[in-house]
Amino acid sequence: MNHRRREVSALLAALMAGALPAGAAAQEKKKQEKKRAEVRVPYLQYPLGGGWEGYIIFDRYVAQSHPWVRPVQQETGGYVHNLKVMATQKGLQKTATFGSSTLAIYLAETGYKPFFDEPLKVDDFRHLYGEYMLGQSWFVAFDPSIKRVEDLKGKPIGIGLKSQTHWGGAVTFMLDKGYGITGDNTKINNLGPVRGLDALFDGQAVAGLLSVNVDATQKRFQIGPTVTRIAASARTYHMIPWPKEVVHKVVRETGFPVYAVTIPPNTLPNQPQPFEIYADIGTRSVHKDFPEDLAYELTKAFIEIGPKAGSLSTIGVLWNKETMVSPFSFDWKHKDKIHPGAKRAFEEAGMWPPEKIWKPIPMGK
Repeated sequence: MNHRRREVSALLAALMAGALPAGAAAQEKKKQEKKRAEVRVPYLQYPLGGGWEGYIIFDRYVAQSHPWVRPVQQETGGYVHNLKVMATQKGLQKTATFGSSTLAIYLAETGYKPFFDEPLKVDDFRHLYGEYMLGQSWFVAFDPSIKRVEDLKGKPIGIGLKSQTHWGGAVTFMLDKGYGITGDNTKINNLGPVRGLDALFDGQAVAGLLSVNVDATQKRFQIGPTVTRIAASARTYHMIPWPKEVVHKVVRETGFPVYAVTIPPNTLPNQPQPFEIYADIGTRSVHKDFPEDLAYELTKAFIEIGPKAGSLSTIGVLWNKETMVSPFSFDWKHKDKIHPGAKRAFEEAGMWPPEKIWKPIPMGK
C-alpha cells in the first residue's frame, strides 16, 4: 500500500511539475528582466533637427515601460556617415542601430562618388522597420526664368553636404542621370540645407532645396523646416518639380529605388496645383551581428509605442503600420533583409507577411 501511495504521489508531482512551468517560467522571466542591467542602444541619426523630437519622446516612453532597454539618440553627419561607420566599426555593429534608406544603401552599394569612395559591403546590413518615406529634395528659386530642373544647368546651386545621402547624394544622382547636370557643367555647391537656402537668399545661388516627408500610403505629409522658412520669408518664390516621367526613367535605367510622389494641392504653402517629387523609404537598420533579443525588443517597442510617441511630434504622424513594413514590401534588392528579431516582433503583432498591411505601387510606373 505504501508503495502504491508513493507511486501516486510521484505521479501527482510529475503532473504538477508539467502544469506549473508555463506560469512559473513567465514569473521567473519577469524577475530576470527586472534584474537585467540597462542596455543603452545608440540610435545613429543625422544632423540635429527634423524627426529628433519624435524619437526623444519614444525614448522616454520606452524607459517608462521597459525594464532594461534604453534607446539613446545620437547626432551624426547623415546617412553617408552612418553607412560608412557601420560598415567598419565592429563595436557599433553589435550595439547600435542606424538611420538609413533604400536609396542610401543603393548609393553605398554602387560606390557613388563623391559621396562614397568605393562600394560598401551592404549585404551585412539588416532592417528593423520603416520610419517614413523621405521626400528629398526639390529646388526652389526666386528667378522666374528658372522653371524646370534643366534650367539650372550652368548656374550656381546649393545642395546638401557630402555626408548627406538625400540632400547631397540623391540630388546629385538625379541631376546627373535625369538631366546630365554635373559638376563639370554646373557649379554645384555642397553647402547643406541651411546654408544652401542662405546662399539663395543672399543671391549666391539661383536655387536651394526644400523637403517634405510622407508615409507609405502617400496620404500623410510632414512639412520640413526648409519649407516653413521659405514660406515665412515674404519673398516671391516658386518650386521646381521632379516630373514623374523623369523619375520613372531614372528608376528603369539605373534601378534607383525611389517612388514618384504627387503632393496634393495646398499641402504645402504656395502650392495651388499638384506637385511632383520623388521619395524613398527610410529605415531603422542594424548589422547582421546585432543581438536578436535587442532587435526583437526594439522593434516590438516601436510597433507598440512609436505611434503614441509620434502623435506628439511632427514626423511621428508618419509612424503607422504601413510605413513600418514598407521596406519589406518595397520592390528593391534588399527587401528580404529583415533582422530575425524584428521579424519575430512583426509576426507576434500580426503584421507579417507585410502584404497583410501594405501593397505598394511598383517602382518606375
